[in-house]
Amino acid sequence: MADLPKHESPGRVLDLNLHVLDRQVLDNDDVPIGHVDNVEVDGIEPGRELDPDSPPVVTNLVLNSGLWPRMFGGRPPRSRMHLVPWSAVSAIGTAIGLGQPGSAFDVTWSEHWLRDQVIARIPGGRHVPE
Repeated sequence: MADLPKHESPGRVLDLNLHVLDRQVLDNDDVPIGHVDNVEVDGIEPGRELDPDSPPVVTNLVLNSGLWPRMFGGRPPRSRMHLVPWSAVSAIGTAIGLGQPGSAFDVTWSEHWLRDQVIARIPGGRHVPE
């Protein structure tokens, strides 16, 4: 594995493949809300050299959208991607920590739908097990 290039930028240099992709994402209450499937990066244009004075910047994490494309190919439309802005990231370690509650993002809509439409209709599904 190659070493990361030396950088003089004031921020932390990350290897996205090593430090971000496939990491679990936790909200500010340490509740898991998904995992990172991809990232959106600004500042890269195909066929152009990178400008050393303005390095590429990660703008969004793309969560939970990798299963169906891996099974059937293609990529989901942008309207179906669950994007979490990089500005919401508060910590990077063994998991990616967010500084906001998971309800602030649309990522957990499928869990809420499953809870309300399926689990709640099962006898005993409306309360915590005793």
